[in-house]
Amino acid sequence: MIPSALAERAATDPDGTCLIDAETGERIGYGDLHVDSLRVAAQLETLGVRRGDRVATMLAHSVDTYRVWFGLARLGAVEVPIGTRHRGQMLRHVLADSGARLLVVDLDRLPELRPVLAELPSEVALVAPAALLGGPTAAPGDVGVPPGVQDVSLVLYTSGTTGPAKGVLVPWGQVHATSAGAFPAGTLGPGKVVYAPFPPHHVGGRLFGCLGILEGVPTVVRHTFSVRSFWPDVDRHRCTTVGVVSAMASMLLGAPARPDDGAHALEEVLMVPLVPQLREFERRFGVRVCTSFNMTEVSIPIVSEWSPDDWRSCGKVRTGPPGYELRVVDDDDVPVRTGGVGELVCRTEVPWAMNAGYLGRPEATAYAWRNGWFHTGDAFRRSEDGSYQFVDRAKDAIRRRGENISSFEVEREVLDHPEVEACAAIGVPAELGEEEVKVFVVARRGSGLTEADVVAHVAAKAASFMVPAYVEFLDELPVTEGTGRVRKSELRDRERRGRSAR
Repeated sequence: MIPSALAERAATDPDGTCLIDAETGERIGYGDLHVDSLRVAAQLETLGVRRGDRVATMLAHSVDTYRVWFGLARLGAVEVPIGTRHRGQMLRHVLADSGARLLVVDLDRLPELRPVLAELPSEVALVAPAALLGGPTAAPGDVGVPPGVQDVSLVLYTSGTTGPAKGVLVPWGQVHATSAGAFPAGTLGPGKVVYAPFPPHHVGGRLFGCLGILEGVPTVVRHTFSVRSFWPDVDRHRCTTVGVVSAMASMLLGAPARPDDGAHALEEVLMVPLVPQLREFERRFGVRVCTSFNMTEVSIPIVSEWSPDDWRSCGKVRTGPPGYELRVVDDDDVPVRTGGVGELVCRTEVPWAMNAGYLGRPEATAYAWRNGWFHTGDAFRRSEDGSYQFVDRAKDAIRRRGENISSFEVEREVLDHPEVEACAAIGVPAELGEEEVKVFVVARRGSGLTEADVVAHVAAKAASFMVPAYVEFLDELPVTEGTGRVRKSELRDRERRGRSAR
């Protein structure tokens, strides 16, 4: 497992660079990171943290992310990462639902946290990352033991569709399998440097730091992606290998072209999903590109080789380790014909290489894992040559610039406005790829509510990535008979017709 791999690196290459913070310039070697994680574990133990406890964190992507995570791992405790932009009901939900009694956070955020903490059903204590390093240095082996494959490492909250966001139980075996499968075999080695401009409350934010530890190469972390910082970071730290989502790739392509666009250290890019301008991206920046399919609950079951022939493809089934089995099935879990569209389901040959269910939700767990297969909720097509193509989201999630947004969470924020009677949120195509948030709103009779009012209301209460880019007012929402559920397929059709008519 990753913490054991760190301990091994600390013993064999203590001075080797493990992590570099692009924003602060902090560097740490394997030896110091391992010792710091033991110090954090010792301090957490004095605060009463025990095996199986869930501890929330609200940290920017930095060296502290890994100090705290690996410290918790030594105690057999579980981290619940929360995005630094989470606010209001979304933040309250994660803290309350996870049952965390301790939150690791920079204490200068206390003024904005105090109202949220006051509304929680149980008290949550706060501690700053720096305070966890204040204890005596522990010798290796003095605190706890390294985790096993079956131990849960993280509870990652992913988008809910018929209710609030669910906490995915991510075992260390899944973390290892995800990290090991990020790039085609043989990609990393001496002289390589990984760049990770992702927040740490996503699996993508964690896997690159773990990949660096597994392969013995430095990882450069940045708190969040920035077009302005991307190439300076690559040049400053001689980054050779990076992962980007399609929106990031589109932003890099959208910047003015320069004669020296290919004059840098970058060699390899994992792009998920691919953009139609794949070949242009490779030529302009002088890199090779691969892709894959992943989600919080799985561990990269589909991968491509370098420079895929079809930008619409996610690749082919990953053969291992740990080895995956995939099917594209209909509503009754019967495999569809080759070329037909159905839901992607998967399982692995090795235990604990995928999620261990949803925290506190046995029914949701059983439903997702029905018939012995994990149901992704995504529609795919499998071609004759064994490649898989993503078709659409069967789930009601919205993907915006690398963030998975629950439409339920957006709708809840909009419905909190006193002049809103009903609303529905959907994803609509974004100019830079992926999606933007659009809400259809039914205002209360006699209301003077405007689009700007709705946007301002959500912006004041929710994370910035949840703020709608588009608002459309309707007299009523289309609903199903009997159950009264919103027919979002009709809203999506309405949106497609409207866009084609423009």
